[in-house]
Amino acid sequence: MFCCGAGGGDAGGGSDGGAEGEKFKVLEGRWTVEKEAIGEGGFGTVHLCKSLKNSKQRACKAMRLPTQLDREDFRHEVAILKAIKQHRNICHVVDNAEDARYGYLVMQSCTGGELFDRIAARKCTEKDAAMAVLDVLSALDFIHRQRIVHRDLKPENLLYKDKAPGAPLKLIDFGLAIRLNAGEKATEVCGTTSYMAPEVLQGSYGVECDVWSLGVIAYFMLSGTLPFPGKNDDEKEARILAGEYPTEGRHWAHVSKDGINFVRQMLVANPKKRLSNKAAMKHGWITHRAQHANEPLGENVAESLKRYADAHRFEKAVRHQMATSLTGSELHRLRNVFEKLDVEGTGSISIKELQLTLQAHGQDDKTKELLSKLDLSSFDLDGDGSIDWQEFVAGAMEDHEVYNEDNLDKVFQKADTNGDGTLCHREVTAMLGEDHEFSRELLEQITAKRSGDATGNLSDLHMTLPEFKAMFKSTNPKSTQTRGRRHRDHQKKTNEKV
Repeated sequence: MFCCGAGGGDAGGGSDGGAEGEKFKVLEGRWTVEKEAIGEGGFGTVHLCKSLKNSKQRACKAMRLPTQLDREDFRHEVAILKAIKQHRNICHVVDNAEDARYGYLVMQSCTGGELFDRIAARKCTEKDAAMAVLDVLSALDFIHRQRIVHRDLKPENLLYKDKAPGAPLKLIDFGLAIRLNAGEKATEVCGTTSYMAPEVLQGSYGVECDVWSLGVIAYFMLSGTLPFPGKNDDEKEARILAGEYPTEGRHWAHVSKDGINFVRQMLVANPKKRLSNKAAMKHGWITHRAQHANEPLGENVAESLKRYADAHRFEKAVRHQMATSLTGSELHRLRNVFEKLDVEGTGSISIKELQLTLQAHGQDDKTKELLSKLDLSSFDLDGDGSIDWQEFVAGAMEDHEVYNEDNLDKVFQKADTNGDGTLCHREVTAMLGEDHEFSRELLEQITAKRSGDATGNLSDLHMTLPEFKAMFKSTNPKSTQTRGRRHRDHQKKTNEKV
């Protein structure tokens, strides 16, 4: 995976650049840029490029600048990036330029993947988590000494430089970063809601808000859950402001006392009492990280698998749709667990082989007992005798990913192929693996609840979005959690799903 941190740049060329054919022209003489993008988003596109001076490969981000405000933001960000370019744990800018339509950032390439991808491949040990947190603390200490606040610290903005063991973790995307004067407080509410500090939501904050965000990341790495879940931003914000979160129970059973203490000192609501970067680096959980245990597959994954095996067929079908369409950090984590189990690397594993492999990876007798009782044939949605990664992920997803309004909306919209806002028999059947009889049975149940009469023509049977959600949640109604992103839009407070 190549990545360049999100963009900014000062004027680097006077090309008119108006036509698409002029794109990258301002970089000619310094860089050869590949026309085909390796990534894209609302900002623009990312391309591989090679230096004409030394042939080094980098990543070039072409950012659309439709307004003067966009151009000002672009230039602001490059100023931040240039101020922090010489640190081992920061993805630094190499070159920048502008033309009439685009701003260009040539960034150090990060090919080692996201933080959660790597630690999940090794089952997220405390040692890995502590080493990763130390890298981020080092980056934060460097930028905070310059009074720069990142403001959007989250797992997606932490990438490894390369795939080599011991490769440094790099902080990326300074699109929301600002520099504060001595004694100055920021007031703009921005960032990613789940990782926002309470003082950010209150509209008066300094560099300490980044430490809180790192505390949330550490909490997530150690427990596999977020400390302040919610169905929407309002629920999350209320819980963040309340400042209450669990550090006990099954998700914390195998976390050291030092790890729990570290998280609790990072997630202190009062920023003056919160650990500083330097104090955090001296905490026993960091300094004694070499002593942390390396633990294999945990009981929480085993229990998720057990719940899935016992679930209603309709829930299993919806879970499978989520697994085939979602790409969040937790699904990446579970896919990496499966790939570790798939020793042949074929993308599927026989039911018998998976049963034996799962038990071998169990970390204790309780986990092994849970895994031994699993009816893995229920994971085999297409009935081919083997389980692919999507079927495995569908079973192992945590409840807060599954019982989630946004994710259910996505599954419904994907199934609603004609876009009429309802699911007909044909659409439900497709989602359920062409089981026509079961599809009709479900729709007749819904029709009976709606009108008291399940009879009628097959063509008249349908399911609305609220009915779809009610049917799904009736199998196991749980509190939900969704991830949102709040970002600045030239001082406007807006919401965006991630």
